[in-house]
Parts: sequence; C-alpha cells; structure tokens
Amino acid sequence: LCFSATVSAQIVKEALFLGNSYTYVNDLPNIIRQLAESGGDSLIHQQSTPGGYTLEGHSTNATSLSLIASSDWDFVILQDQSQRPSFSQGQVAQITYPYAATLADSINANDRCTEPLFFMTWGRENGDQSNCQFWPPSCTFHGMAAQLRLSYLTMANTNNGTAAPVGMA
Repeated sequence: LCFSATVSAQIVKEALFLGNSYTYVNDLPNIIRQLAESGGDSLIHQQSTPGGYTLEGHSTNATSLSLIASSDWDFVILQDQSQRPSFSQGQVAQITYPYAATLADSINANDRCTEPLFFMTWGRENGDQSNCQFWPPSCTFHGMAAQLRLSYLTMANTNNGTAAPVGMA
C-alpha cells in the first residue's frame, strides 16, 4: 500500500522534476511549492532541468537517475523537449516513448508508489515552423498542441502514470 506523509492536517508531498527550460525558466517547482503552502501544505522538491533536455537525455543522465533513486518520491514529473512529442506518432514512437518507458521503469524500480507525472507542454504560438515541412500538423499552434496532447496522454497511459494537461490549459 502507498501512503502519504502528513503532519497534523498538513499534507507533505515530495516531487522530483525532470525536464528542461520549460520547467526551469518558469520556476515551476517553486510555483507549485508556493501553491501548496498557500493551502497549508508542503512540497519538498528537487530538479534536474538542463536547457533543451529530452526524456532520452534524462534516461541516461547520471544526475537524473541518481535523483530518482535518492528518495521515495510521491511524484516524478517528466517533461520532454518542446518539439519532439509533437512529431508524427511513428517518429515519437522511436525518439520519445522508449525513453518515457525507461524513466518510468527506473521510477517504479525505486519505489512502486511513486507516480510518473507527464508534464504536457504547450504548442508554440506559430507552430513548429522549423519542422513544419516534415510534419504539417505541427505548422500551427492548434496542430502542435493536438500532437503534444496525444503523445503525453499516450506516455501516461502506457507507463501507469498521469498526464498533467498544462499545455491544454
């Protein structure tokens, strides 16, 4: 059984953020910590968020893997590079899904109660113009957002995790 730590009526959660500048520059861990504190709860967190990093990079990064193993996290938040999950499903199946699975397996091996939480990123305002010629659905914000949604939901569903629909919000 999996239990949450509580102090009195206060809920204490521990989260590890594995991502890149989308997580780091926006200071997501501290924003969520502040939200928890505003409700009388606590968030203990760590992060590995090098700029431009991918799930593939995190799956072999000594720092990321060491952080996964360093605690019995409640959540490990997984965020891929902004473009990769918006590519065609065939390409995503090669360059993203295997690494999401590798990370989810590492998380589960460390603590079966830890929930992989896939941070669904947002489409770019004008789509992914640098890859538009190769994958037309990515040419617009809405097309890119739809591909990201599909990929993050697939990662969550196939890895016993949850998708946080940040990009859709």
